[in-house]
Amino acid sequence: MGLFEDYFSGKTFVIAGMGIGQGLSSARLLCSMKSRVYGLSRSGKFPSEKGDDSIRVLKCDLEGETEVKDTLKTIFEKEGQINGVLNNVGTWEFSEKSMVEPDILFRFLSSNVLTQYNVIYGASTLLEPGSSIVNIGASRNLFRGNNSGYTISKSAIEEMTRTAASSLKASGIRVNAVLPGSVGKEDNFGNIFPFNFKNKGAMDPLKIAYVTAFLLSPLSSGINGVSIPADDGMGL
Repeated sequence: MGLFEDYFSGKTFVIAGMGIGQGLSSARLLCSMKSRVYGLSRSGKFPSEKGDDSIRVLKCDLEGETEVKDTLKTIFEKEGQINGVLNNVGTWEFSEKSMVEPDILFRFLSSNVLTQYNVIYGASTLLEPGSSIVNIGASRNLFRGNNSGYTISKSAIEEMTRTAASSLKASGIRVNAVLPGSVGKEDNFGNIFPFNFKNKGAMDPLKIAYVTAFLLSPLSSGINGVSIPADDGMGL
């Protein structure tokens, strides 16, 4: 095994927002490198027909601060460690209006920002120095044509990332974000190498999984408080 894989072996990671696509691909990637992975979702169900006993999915309402904190504490007590967190939770919904009603904006902020903040807040006292948190936002190239609720909430994730990184820097915990483009909802995880990514249509979710794994690893130790676009260059 190489340096990258060696780091992940035996580590424990939490993926908040365990859906098919980039969340599941990230979980499968980490498990393939012998990490222990817990997924958190509102349903508590495995998101694919292709089950995997090495990925444990727990039911957790990520909008509930106490529930998130208790669930993370349970994982920590069972494993004795949490080495990193992927904040993959978030939602999108169609709107015929570019500027949505205030109650819809509030719903977007709750599902896209409050959820991730609850995870950061709950994990901050459990993670040891050298740990990493990775948030998922959205490429600004997706903002054109999307509604205000989505774009405002996804923009807020970038500032939340910067602020959290500044607050947790003294504790040795890094916080960064990945800003994906349009990512496919697939469960097509295969061998790690060789790379065989498609370049047509929606992005292969493994492309986001690899960026996430890099940010979770010490190979990215010089990167903190940064939001990195990963959108196949869709703005070019």
